[in-house]
Amino acid sequence: MQAKLNILLMIALCFIAMPMHSPRAQIFPPGTFAIDGIPVHCGPVTTVLQPNLPDVGMADGRGNIFLNPLVLNNLPTVLKLYWFAHECGHYNVGPDEVSADCWAVKTGRNQRWFSPQDFQWLMMMFQNNPGDMAHPSGLQRVQMMWQCYNSP
Repeated sequence: MQAKLNILLMIALCFIAMPMHSPRAQIFPPGTFAIDGIPVHCGPVTTVLQPNLPDVGMADGRGNIFLNPLVLNNLPTVLKLYWFAHECGHYNVGPDEVSADCWAVKTGRNQRWFSPQDFQWLMMMFQNNPGDMAHPSGLQRVQMMWQCYNSP
């Protein structure tokens, strides 16, 4: 019985992890996307605004960053930029979530759109997040990002 549940869970996760373009999706070729008027790019990666995405964002590993505009619209600009950078990070450092977090905050620091004061926004966003198999708890996640932000 447990094996059947595990198989069903794995099948469901595959459908969640592979977003399909819906008729309402907006597709932005590389170099054409902006967040609150700030041009952003991730090399040759296409950005897709996907309102039915079951998360704030995801990278499919095939040249697309998917972002949920319904979630992003409720965030301050710095967190919108963080999420874009996090998903772009997967194309630069691989599938590891902690590494993508690190890449995002270092990119923000280096490009001067993420300051130490902006960690308050990350803390508010992640404070009640228990984590999962791929992500540490919210508190641990922010602590690791802080350490990364302060490293060379």
